[in-house]
Amino acid sequence: MKNTRLKYSTVALAIAASMSTSTAFAADDKEKAQDIETIEITGIRASNKKNLNQKRFANAIVDTVTPEDIGKFPDKNVADTLSRIPGVTISRDFGEGEGVTIRGFTPNQNVTLLNGQAVGTAQWFVLNNTGRNFNFEMLASEMVGGLEVYKTPQADIEEGALGGTVIVNTRKPLDMDSGTIAGSVDMQYSALPEQWDPSGSIVSSWKNEEETFGVVVSAAMQNRTVERHSQESDFGWFGPGIARISVTPPAGATEQGSTPWGVGSAVFKQDRERVNFDVTAQWMATDKLEVTGHYLFSEMEASNVNSNMIGIPFRGIAVGDEFAREGTTENGYLTSMTYYGDPNQTGWVPQFLAYDNIYRDGSKMGTSVFDLNINYEADFGLVHFQVGTTEGKGDIYDFFTEFWADPLDDRAGIIFSNPNPSAHGPAIDFDGANSWMSNPTDQMWLGGIFNQYNEVTDAETYAQADVTIEVEYGPITSVKFGGKVKDRNFEQTRHQDNLSNLGAWGAGSLGPAEDFWSGELLDIAHDGNSLDSQTYFAPDKDKMMAAMYAQPECTAALVDAGTMCLNKDSFQALASFNIEETIIAAYAMANFEGENYRGNFGLRYTSTDSTSNGYDAAANAVVVENDYSYILPSFNLTYDLADDVLARASFSQGIARPSPFSMAPAYNLTPETGRGDMGNPKLKPTEVTSFDLGLEWYFSDSSLVSGTFFRKDITNFFFNNTVRDVIDGVQYNQLNRPENGDEADYTGIELQVQHIFDNGFGAFANYTMVDASEGSFVSVQEVDGDFIDVAGTVPFPDVSENAYNLGVFYETDDYSARLNYNYRSEYFTSNTEFGPTFRDETGQWDAQVSYDVSENITVKFEIVNLTDESFNNYLINDGDVENYAYTGTKVVSTESQNGRRFYVGANFKF
Repeated sequence: MKNTRLKYSTVALAIAASMSTSTAFAADDKEKAQDIETIEITGIRASNKKNLNQKRFANAIVDTVTPEDIGKFPDKNVADTLSRIPGVTISRDFGEGEGVTIRGFTPNQNVTLLNGQAVGTAQWFVLNNTGRNFNFEMLASEMVGGLEVYKTPQADIEEGALGGTVIVNTRKPLDMDSGTIAGSVDMQYSALPEQWDPSGSIVSSWKNEEETFGVVVSAAMQNRTVERHSQESDFGWFGPGIARISVTPPAGATEQGSTPWGVGSAVFKQDRERVNFDVTAQWMATDKLEVTGHYLFSEMEASNVNSNMIGIPFRGIAVGDEFAREGTTENGYLTSMTYYGDPNQTGWVPQFLAYDNIYRDGSKMGTSVFDLNINYEADFGLVHFQVGTTEGKGDIYDFFTEFWADPLDDRAGIIFSNPNPSAHGPAIDFDGANSWMSNPTDQMWLGGIFNQYNEVTDAETYAQADVTIEVEYGPITSVKFGGKVKDRNFEQTRHQDNLSNLGAWGAGSLGPAEDFWSGELLDIAHDGNSLDSQTYFAPDKDKMMAAMYAQPECTAALVDAGTMCLNKDSFQALASFNIEETIIAAYAMANFEGENYRGNFGLRYTSTDSTSNGYDAAANAVVVENDYSYILPSFNLTYDLADDVLARASFSQGIARPSPFSMAPAYNLTPETGRGDMGNPKLKPTEVTSFDLGLEWYFSDSSLVSGTFFRKDITNFFFNNTVRDVIDGVQYNQLNRPENGDEADYTGIELQVQHIFDNGFGAFANYTMVDASEGSFVSVQEVDGDFIDVAGTVPFPDVSENAYNLGVFYETDDYSARLNYNYRSEYFTSNTEFGPTFRDETGQWDAQVSYDVSENITVKFEIVNLTDESFNNYLINDGDVENYAYTGTKVVSTESQNGRRFYVGANFKF
């Protein structure tokens, strides 16, 4: 049975473990001791009550999440749990919560802290550029003691967030019962790969009889088989709305039409193995001195393979009138085309059918943290010291292979269709056009190959000191001041083995497909997108690698003679960079309290010095130095209008620093498509001035109705623009470059209602609306050899106008059930030549049922993505041709499906 006893205490330290920041420790809690209800309870109802209690008595606008019991978090993924909070949305590109967006600001513009400090993080995916954001894939939910989301800043909390700061708190052993052992065992079934995977966790705590020394140890492991089926057409869209593009109508039509450059039938498969280990030792050396040491290690192995059969319909209308392929157009778009190789074609004869397989065996990412925290209660107040180091490391392996069909071979073709571009994505029938796809001979050739290693590190050391002094200066009850110094180093290094003088097909390639096929087939259902099911050959990785490394090592003579040869361990300068960053911060803050009101105000000074080392477009080494400093005020006021009604007001100024890759002189390029990402060392920090007004009615200890109005005035906002440039002698027409916009503003409201009934039922709903203005910008671009300023406007990135969460649950002493739904509307992601790109609206249902078979064991069943939702991207046609007839029309591009996940397992506690 669940323990639903409530305890009320005036001992403030009892709640500090579940709601504290490293800079807001015991002295602040002592001031609030007379007001705070400390709640020791378990279960859904109990957890919700505790969350409301912490929100109610916080001085800032804060939302919290606490586990139902030790090792028993609401979701298997911490980000999924955060998505239930008003104003919080998450990314699930691979079916699991990764990054957290708060009030429309992307993960890179928010801050996640572990026990008050940053965490070094990394990525396993080569296309995920290095960022500041914490990757929630790394963290097992069983490790977490509680979560806080600060939507309004305080001077004593680290700066860097525009939307909010997430603080992840781990447990302390002296707050737990000695001898506690808790954990879980689960089996997860993933529907797309039809695979079962195990996971498990354990938490154990001990303390001595005097309760002056204790240790808590947590460990978790999780395996997960990931599979994603996609129709990919985000390679770029082109047509007559772009002035530089020259296309002809398809044969048989009279109207020009826009079309994607390429359409891919993609399947992504990954085996994830995550291991977490966390240990905390706590020592009350005296009644006044507390020392806590914390160590966290997390690693996720993420071997994966991505297979993508790609047809390039754009080239069928870009080869001139004589050889334009047969097709149809309607309302400005190519709606169908049949495109086969033509042995008689002359002039430009472009490749149009490719098959990519990218193997990332051994790719992994890891994070480690060591932190020492000291609190001393001196005669004049509380003194707090904290020092530590953290490192994130990503090892990314990328064995890239690419088959091409001979563009003159009439056995190879694509059947393209896009009858309703605004309703669903384009499609290519690869099977129907190529009966040999499941039994190839020499219709495709291995004409692209390299093997590269990418190492990414994010290392930080920090030292912090804080002093809190209780005073009686009128309404001011305490003053707090302190400072922090942190040195952070971001580094990315890439090396590659590749071939010189490799031809795309025929005798100059590594050979025909039949030489690299052992009979295995790929069957892709494509139930969640516009493609029909596809079956085609799966090449043999070992045979392709053997063929590559069988080539002689390159010499100048071999290269000059045009002989295929192997370049080993080639340093990829353009993709390599190092950023050294030193941040110094100091603050002063006062807490105040009077009749019916309380709050805090303060100033935070921060200074940043950074040195970016990398390479320019000509592969010349460059060094870019940057420094800036800010004084950031904050003010939070809470006023009790009645015993159960309070009003909040907040004012603050803040900044968000550019992500490491964004500010690096570096490039992440895909030469075969003319696309890539680049950094921009000239980026400035985004500045924000925020205002919040809120009203909260706690009509019972487990019920709330609240509303918050917020406004943000933003300068130098970040967005991705598409530009053209020559990089190391190669023309790239679609380069994503981060830029600063000028000014933008947006306003929003957050509404929340939660109620728990006496009969075991409970429900919650929250809604966030954001009205963001379009921001202006001036971009420096190369036009006909000259660099000119190009002005424009752009939607504010990643802001959904509407987002809401709904949830219901039922709980008795023996069992519980809950159903959750979260939704966010479409949002802008980047600018392209064709027009702005958006992620379409998404919604997801999750459900869970649990039963207590005894006081110690609970069995459970959970479904994630109950209705098997997919996610889609789309563009709005808005090129540079004035008065183009189809400007403003919508086209659906990439569509991806991750499938459902099912969990069955048990929690235990002794």
